[in-house]
Amino acid sequence: MMIFVPLSRKQATELRDAAQRSTESVGAEQRAGWVGHTTTRAMMSSHEYDASQLEDAEYAALCYAGVRALTVADDRLRLVVAVDVPDNEIRSGADDPYGEVRADRLRWQGVTALFADEATAARSVSAARSAMDSGTTLGQALEVPAVETLLDEHDLLWFAPEELDALPA
Repeated sequence: MMIFVPLSRKQATELRDAAQRSTESVGAEQRAGWVGHTTTRAMMSSHEYDASQLEDAEYAALCYAGVRALTVADDRLRLVVAVDVPDNEIRSGADDPYGEVRADRLRWQGVTALFADEATAARSVSAARSAMDSGTTLGQALEVPAVETLLDEHDLLWFAPEELDALPA
């Protein structure tokens, strides 16, 4: 299953570097309990997406992970990885309208894409992060004007996994 997981640049680098050092065929892994977003049944239903709208649903899941990235790291810009995770390693909140899931493990070998802000988004990222309280839920964050502005004005850009070190900082 493809999930979108917000990571700090440090976490992404550690995940990649651990995979490069590993001699195990299954790949390196990091800590358990990674929070991400995907197209769960509850998310599809709450947004009234059908199977023909899967691309739109995946974009929504990416956006939710991008908002969660504001609370995960203090990096100047957001980073979200798209990663394939075996279904048996994913735990889902059955009723979560935002497609929140937890992955038992992440493997760099499963990363299919990186999504990051361009450098010009730094001011908007900072404003959105500052406008949220520490206990802000994802649903509440989506209603914060600075977060709405960030989402309206700055899409996360696609990068290949091998471009991690070249991402805007």
